Amino acid sequence: MPTRIGFPETRWSLIGRLSLRPAEAAVVMDQYADSISRYLRLKLPNESDLEDVIQEVLLHLFEHPELMAAAEPGVGSRFRYLLMTLAWNEARNRLRERWRRQHREKPVLPDDGAQPAAPAPESSETMAMDRAWAESLLAQSWADVRAWASDGTLEAEIPELLEGHLVRGRNLRDLAAELKLPLATCHRRLARGRTWLQKAIVDRLRQAGEIPDGDDQADACSLLLEILKK
Repeated sequence: MPTRIGFPETRWSLIGRLSLRPAEAAVVMDQYADSISRYLRLKLPNESDLEDVIQEVLLHLFEHPELMAAAEPGVGSRFRYLLMTLAWNEARNRLRERWRRQHREKPVLPDDGAQPAAPAPESSETMAMDRAWAESLLAQSWADVRAWASDGTLEAEIPELLEGHLVRGRNLRDLAAELKLPLATCHRRLARGRTWLQKAIVDRLRQAGEIPDGDDQADACSLLLEILKK
């Protein structure tokens, strides 16, 4: 099966050399930008300028790859925790700047890009970070399936079958009637769609360093579901 993932297998070596090869920060940000955005929306649900703040935060991280390069591999390491902590700190800085401007206080000095390393997040924070990351990974996996259906790799009806049956809980016979397909065909395409959705999830988990090569796909998907249930 083809994959649409562009993140390299040697992700820690990529992260470690970001300060020397900053152009590769785009690969990292493409992988994590959506989960960072979701995390900030969880933290700041009532902030009117949130979308602007999110874009400023993502741009700041992209322009300062040396901050991401501070991450260290190891058992239990979670690169997303460092990224989201950096993002949260920068979001608070941006919001303080906006508040000061609105209240005509002294202008904030320009940021020279030098920041202390992000501290380890509290356990209560890691739950929110995990959820934002899991939601993002699942959404990206769904997008992979839709893209495969669009380019002809999968049958065009598969995304609708998956969403209708798995998400909305609709009867497969009713979906077959709406799509004007034999029920047996819908069963086969639903099974094929589930296999490819699982493949997309596992690929993204593996690329994020959450599971090693060769892990059981069902166990890998269970990992994601357990996070979403919390």
